[in-house]
Amino acid sequence: MAAQSKPAYLQIADDIRQRILDGDLQAGDKLPTESDLMAEYGVSRIVIRNATDVLKNEGLVTKQQGSGTFVREQRPLRKRLSVDLYGKRPTGSPMKRETESQGRRSEWEHTTRRTSATRAIAERLAIQPGDEVVRTAYRFLADNEPIMLSTSYEPYELIAGTAIEHPEASPVTGVVPRMDLIGQHITHVTEDVNARAPRPYESEQLDIAPGVPVMTITRTYYVDDRPVETCDIVVAADRYTLSYTIPIPPAA
Repeated sequence: MAAQSKPAYLQIADDIRQRILDGDLQAGDKLPTESDLMAEYGVSRIVIRNATDVLKNEGLVTKQQGSGTFVREQRPLRKRLSVDLYGKRPTGSPMKRETESQGRRSEWEHTTRRTSATRAIAERLAIQPGDEVVRTAYRFLADNEPIMLSTSYEPYELIAGTAIEHPEASPVTGVVPRMDLIGQHITHVTEDVNARAPRPYESEQLDIAPGVPVMTITRTYYVDDRPVETCDIVVAADRYTLSYTIPIPPAA
């Protein structure tokens, strides 16, 4: 290889990455063996391993013990989460409806407890730090594949003594129909979307491959100006596209 300021392993990683992005190497394709790459680039085995480790950490390839290195699927498999999620007022869980519309079985695990609002959650719910909230942590699955984590918070004083005090024991599921049940008719929802590296427990819970980032969504439900639930949503960025339908008011 021509002498350049960039280390050889990064030059090789650049070259293989470009082959993947150009489509010369596609999802499921096996990379040439280490010996073949050593011969092609005229470098040592450790240089080749460093190069493929770079691609693995970027989420572009996966290494299978005894089989070799393969190109990972890069195209998000599904659109979800916000595809005209509230085009019609829901009567059940939008998550369940959307998953089952794809012909997949919808399941979720959950744990609920009462706790004190942190400063950050108190600000989002317009309550005081230390006020009681109901915290519910979810892990959603489709055909046994983990697809999303969500942690929701609701002011305890709002739902205490009602049919929805325990979110998963209420007669209906889904935030909007649950709040409708107690006369709290949600008027709008806000979302803030970011991307970051996954926390270790998120990688474990969602079975995320090395190098794959997560998308995080901070979603808050309002009744006019009052926030009635806020939640933190985490999804693996290689599995889903966030797709939004945004209505435009008619021309005057």
